[in-house]
Amino acid sequence: MSKWVGAVALSTALLIAASSPDRKDPRDWSAQDVERILADSPWSQPAAATFIDPEDKSVPENPSLPGAAQAGMAGPRGASDGRWDGGVSNNVSTRLPTISVLVRWDSASPVRQALIRSHLPVPEHAKNYVITVKGLVPAGRYRQGGSLQTKSASGGDLNSSGVEADPERMLEGVMAESKLWVGGKRTIASDDVKLDAATGDLHIFFPRSPEIALHDKEVVFATRFGSLTLVRKFKLKDMMFQGKLEL
Repeated sequence: MSKWVGAVALSTALLIAASSPDRKDPRDWSAQDVERILADSPWSQPAAATFIDPEDKSVPENPSLPGAAQAGMAGPRGASDGRWDGGVSNNVSTRLPTISVLVRWDSASPVRQALIRSHLPVPEHAKNYVITVKGLVPAGRYRQGGSLQTKSASGGDLNSSGVEADPERMLEGVMAESKLWVGGKRTIASDDVKLDAATGDLHIFFPRSPEIALHDKEVVFATRFGSLTLVRKFKLKDMMFQGKLEL
């Protein structure tokens, strides 16, 4: 009986693996496959952004070894009621409040192909790893933000709603706080950040040199937005696509 159960479990696991979109030719992807690549795949992972003491200006010294909640794995998930702060004002738990975000490698080939299939813009990626963070910045809070190479002189102008309109100072802060810790041995700092003001999506760019390789085993993305800290670990062996590491 146990052998039969084991055989069924193995067959089920093989069937699930074969049906996974990252095991298919993109030409055979269904609409559901495209959605999974963009929202729940080795390149697109949910994470928990954690509120910290606003007086704490320190940066984690070794975020290559995050706790489970920090890495977006098993752990408390933040409530969301549609407010930009994730309903933190209604959170009476003694735990640090969190909001749910999505961290996605938009420079990875399967993600790029899924974006094209979804008629969504694909960030320039030739010289960079591009990580997009969805849900960290409030949609509509800032006016459109371009490359940080073009600075705005307007500082903290307010729009008609009384919120900060100019994103440049915010983007500079995010760029300074965004890093990749590769294999627990070396750090890659961000060299640019762009904002889609309508959605609040942050596109964070990292140089491809030196290149991340499969033998590095894992890469940890970390950033900070105001009093929110976000850390997410990715296992490189899971990010293979058509026989190649895709980041």
